[in-house]
Amino acid sequence: MTTALLTQYKAAIFDLDGTLVDSMGLWDRVCRDWLDYRDIRADDALEREIAAMTLTQSAEYVIRRYGVPLSPAEIQGEWEDMVLRRYRYEVPLKEGAAELVKALAARGMKLGIATSCFPAACEAVLARHGIRDYFSAILYTDESMRDKTFPDVYRACAERLGVDPKDCVVFEDFPAAVSGVRAAGMGLVAVYDDSFASQWETFKGQADAAAASLNFTLS
Repeated sequence: MTTALLTQYKAAIFDLDGTLVDSMGLWDRVCRDWLDYRDIRADDALEREIAAMTLTQSAEYVIRRYGVPLSPAEIQGEWEDMVLRRYRYEVPLKEGAAELVKALAARGMKLGIATSCFPAACEAVLARHGIRDYFSAILYTDESMRDKTFPDVYRACAERLGVDPKDCVVFEDFPAAVSGVRAAGMGLVAVYDDSFASQWETFKGQADAAAASLNFTLS
């Protein structure tokens, strides 16, 4: 990670799951576990199919693909109930995340979050780790109704921060988000997460900088 890159920007927008917090393993299993509980056999490609989707889109996909007789809101509510306790009491920060957030704030950068998570979980995990107040804007993909392959959530976060998109850098672990970040006109730091290990080399090449972890010192 070349820290000189960050001096070019006025704001940093962080993804939550897999970037700030170590929670991707939890989300990788929630839809499959929920289907298993209902005695519905999930396709082998389930996780790949829904990887880029918002929670609402994932619920709509499950209804279409598996004929579940529930509304998207009902399904999403059950998923959120399954994981909320773990965000409140168990989900850890990624190594170096708190220190980086504090260091960027100390430099006067505005900080925001653009996430596909849901508000209760996001607020709970940030508050538990003592970093909630460093973020003056938190935007959720379900608010924009489009996933991170589109620029909507990033642009909305920049607007909420009061910063031009070109002055924002995004920290993101999700390779498919490259198109959304670039369409928003923002810089990109690729953050490594085990869930996307097979795509890491390609992802690094598409980003302005890469961070194997957030445990680095700003010079």
